[in-house]
Amino acid sequence: MNNYSITNFYEGIEFSKDKVMVKKILETSVSKEIRICLSKNQLMKEHTAPAPIIVMVMDGAIKFNVENKEFILIKGSSINLGAKIPHSLLGLEDSIIRLSLAQTPTN
Repeated sequence: MNNYSITNFYEGIEFSKDKVMVKKILETSVSKEIRICLSKNQLMKEHTAPAPIIVMVMDGAIKFNVENKEFILIKGSSINLGAKIPHSLLGLEDSIIRLSLAQTPTN
């Protein structure tokens, strides 16, 4: 059994005007790494995550809303949130987002 794995975050990128494209890239005992492809003007409605998260814009730009505050995140920007914090995302352009979701005993 290997103690490592190799993945390509950018392999198989897909955008859809009809839905937000979400794909689990990697899962370990400590985190899930998820790729979100958000088209320009596409909204990911307010939701929560069951565990702490880090959201990083890998390409593009998004508007990130949390706790009645709005942040513009561009390529290379990131934001972290605790568990169960309501937030939403809006694509300002076609954007590729990395979501790191902490694995907790309750996940």
